Amino acid sequence: MGQAFPHYQPPPFFFDKLGAGDLPGVISLVERDFRLAREDLYVFEGGGQFVPRDRASGMAFLHDFGCPNRLWDDRDACEAAMLSECEASLAKYQGLAENTRRVLAGPLQVALVYLGTATRDGFLALKSVLRERYGKDFLILNVLEQNLRHLAVTDGTVVPVFVNDAESPKRHTPQEWQGWDASWAAALSCLPLDGVPSCPLAASAEPVTADPV
Repeated sequence: MGQAFPHYQPPPFFFDKLGAGDLPGVISLVERDFRLAREDLYVFEGGGQFVPRDRASGMAFLHDFGCPNRLWDDRDACEAAMLSECEASLAKYQGLAENTRRVLAGPLQVALVYLGTATRDGFLALKSVLRERYGKDFLILNVLEQNLRHLAVTDGTVVPVFVNDAESPKRHTPQEWQGWDASWAAALSCLPLDGVPSCPLAASAEPVTADPV
């Protein structure tokens, strides 16, 4: 997508740097209007490592609330860092929530991008929650690896998009998660949208100018 829109700088959105939670976590945060509070946070332990999480959605914060872009090895250190950075991170996510609500509630066509497997019922639940809150339907793109094609929802509830990150030139580097740009560009080029900038959760489908607002 960077080749198609070289000057596009997407504004940050609420889900840009969240992990875990899956589709139920997304639904939980939409239902809560993307609101977080201090009492929503706790330290999650998995395999002897620790990370701040949102209690209701299960979303993990690997880049905020004191998390240094990796899991902590010590619970007390994780909790102390989380509490120390809590107010600043909550303020950040309040701004991200405002960006997200503005785009979802605005007049432009919006495409929502979900990376990973989910069920038809899960996608229908997300669409129902979005329709109830924003009064309109959203196109949902479900991005999957080629080898997960058999798990795709293909009844028209979502638009499945298949990529092949296994052949990424970034493989075995810290940037591997970004995927193979050519594979993504080819997959997205066949969608029934004109000029969709790439960003997590929400993307305006209006043509992008050289200096977007």
